[in-house]
Amino acid sequence: MKPQIKKIALFLLAASLVHATTLASFAATTVTWQCSTASALWQDKGTLPVSQWDDLQEGVFQQEQSKLGKSVVVFDSRKYQTVDGWGGCFNERGWKALSVLSPQDRDTALKILFDPKEGLRLTFGRTPIGASDYAISAYSLDDTPGDYAMAHFSIDRDKEKLLPYIFAAQAIQPGLTVWGVPWSPPAWMKDSNTLIGGRIKTDPQTLNALALYFEKYVQAYQAAGVNLRMVMPQNEPTITSNYTSCLWTGAQLHNFIKNYLGPKFAADSLPCDIWLGTLQNSDYTYVADTVDDSASLAMIKGIAFQWDGARSCAIIHREHPELKLMQSETECGHHENDWHYAEGQYDLIKQYFEAGVSSYQLWNMVLDETGKSFTGWAQCSPLIIDTKSKKIIFTPQFYVFKHFSHYVEPGAVRVLTSGSYRDHIAFINPNGDVVLVLKNGDDDPVHLAVDFDGQKVEPVLPPHSFNTLVIHQSP
Repeated sequence: MKPQIKKIALFLLAASLVHATTLASFAATTVTWQCSTASALWQDKGTLPVSQWDDLQEGVFQQEQSKLGKSVVVFDSRKYQTVDGWGGCFNERGWKALSVLSPQDRDTALKILFDPKEGLRLTFGRTPIGASDYAISAYSLDDTPGDYAMAHFSIDRDKEKLLPYIFAAQAIQPGLTVWGVPWSPPAWMKDSNTLIGGRIKTDPQTLNALALYFEKYVQAYQAAGVNLRMVMPQNEPTITSNYTSCLWTGAQLHNFIKNYLGPKFAADSLPCDIWLGTLQNSDYTYVADTVDDSASLAMIKGIAFQWDGARSCAIIHREHPELKLMQSETECGHHENDWHYAEGQYDLIKQYFEAGVSSYQLWNMVLDETGKSFTGWAQCSPLIIDTKSKKIIFTPQFYVFKHFSHYVEPGAVRVLTSGSYRDHIAFINPNGDVVLVLKNGDDDPVHLAVDFDGQKVEPVLPPHSFNTLVIHQSP
């Protein structure tokens, strides 16, 4: 090898291995490539030629030199969190949209989301306790004022749309893990006496009733056949809105978990975990009271963040690595459903996994062509059902999510990567295959040199593309 060529190869490696001790120990037989652009969705680019870093010929000196700064190094000596899975939210308006389809087409749409081998391969399902903003209208599971004993608690409303939606998903993905969170407790538990806005009442009678409300919900859903395994006290407790919502302080959440919800679940041996969430910003005061108190910390299994919560998520992951973390709702957009929105979704997935989450959740999985909530906010979704033509439409969000969820399996581990090209993130699946997901958000192609264990592939990422490389283990 020419000295100057060897120098370039060593530079590419050395610049990338500042925090590494050893390179990956895997030896690849094949590297497959899936690519999506706005004009060419979900392209199978076949296998990439694999070469050695020291297998450079004199004639490619200038070519290699031009690629300095476009390198990615993947190695498995530094492992991070384990991936629990990928999910999305069940809402009444999603099932209403799916219901216009024939049974066969509806089954096709659900398989696209939940089939264990095809499509998005979702394994988590969020469900609202009472109405979210994508219910048909506002309601709770006990709208009888002063019913502290929950004598009028009922999930009959959920049997119309939410439970059929969940059951249809479970039929396709039997291992689906379902979790619930209210957008608002019953109106009579709030100082506003309405489901829209207001603050939680904090007297013991109300909080005891709310703990019982959660217990009744878990028992009713589990008895109905839902694989409900976790609940969270409140969706987005720091905002009020024109849809179902409720304000809580961090101290109030701590008090409810420590003195009411946690003891209630423990006393009755309820087989359901409690998480702190869902927190939509990085105001650490909403976390501190609960995690700094050993008694309340012992009552929660994890914390869920969404929207601007990644900074707090990273702090918690560093200080309490024993806690599971979840990105509980990807940003909903404004019905743009375009490639620019999808690129933002990629950035969020990367940001949250680098902050330490173990699972990532879509918001609405399915909407009709209007995308509207019951208050008129039109939002995005990976699948759209055109209720007039009765066709299933795949949005760019579907494809960016599929570049992750179709390949990164539950039990995968995020691993260290380095290099001067930053739009990438990597995981190792339980079978040893390495999944490298990359975005090119530029207007020009990017010629990459990807290193793994001293081996090299050189994909040319098209402009504005999502890409998944799978480095398959040798048998």
